[in-house]
Amino acid sequence: MDTDTNAEVAVAAPVPDSAWNGQLAEMIAWFEGNPNLPDKIEPIVMLRFLKCMAYDVKKTKALVELNYTMRNKHPHLFMDRNMNDEMTAKGLKVSDCLILPGITPEGNKLLFFRMADFDPSTRNSVEETKIFFMLSDARFTRPDVEVDDGKDYVLDEADIASGDVQIVDIEGYTLRHLAYVSIFVLRIYMKFLQEAYPCRLRAMHVINCPSFLDKLVSMMSPFLREEVRNMIKYHTEGLESLYAEVPRDMLPEEYGGKAGTMEQLKARSIQSIREKSAYLSDERYWKVTSQSKSRWLWF
Repeated sequence: MDTDTNAEVAVAAPVPDSAWNGQLAEMIAWFEGNPNLPDKIEPIVMLRFLKCMAYDVKKTKALVELNYTMRNKHPHLFMDRNMNDEMTAKGLKVSDCLILPGITPEGNKLLFFRMADFDPSTRNSVEETKIFFMLSDARFTRPDVEVDDGKDYVLDEADIASGDVQIVDIEGYTLRHLAYVSIFVLRIYMKFLQEAYPCRLRAMHVINCPSFLDKLVSMMSPFLREEVRNMIKYHTEGLESLYAEVPRDMLPEEYGGKAGTMEQLKARSIQSIREKSAYLSDERYWKVTSQSKSRWLWF
């Protein structure tokens, strides 16, 4: 997201009377009547767009249009997704992509990434990107706070994180891994994350940095806006500096926290995708049949 601007299918939740209730109804009606957008959107997903744009309707509409135009422009990353696909299954096995439970005292969600297999030949930029957005789209249909699944959930904007904080462990990353990075996919991923994602990026923490960090930074820099570059913090001497930035207890046990083991957290993340598999593959939520009038088509 641009920091300047920006049943099985989904939880059906009653919306309480609130200051944003009218805006939400207005935005859903606009979405469903817009020929340049898919047929359907879940209320909690639209509420995320609104909250991301501080309830500015004009900016929210621009963000929504860009989001779905980019998805349809690059369906191999955002729409052609199947949990049973062989390459996707392999991608899930060799990478750990986690949404950590709860939100920070500042109201942010923690996301954690690392390689589970250090062999450079196992890297696949398309599948890694696809998996991240599958996990994100599944997450966006649920509140970010922990709720009792046995009770009827009432949609509340306070249950949606104000932003994301990413933690990236690059232990085992070598110069050989750089050869397997698709610059084309990286460009799309970073553009979507910075300009079309319905959640603000608050910070990115990189841990277990290699000696060739400067080369890695040089490769990423052309795709990062200055404000995003300034959000990235490199932790080169252990995890104490990370603990000063994020609640230690919210981290996986292997990193000194109490959120559960990496194995448990990964199983939870994969299960969240499986539970939303019908939603993720339902074209009514993603596919645009007419983009002839979209001002974002060139992206």
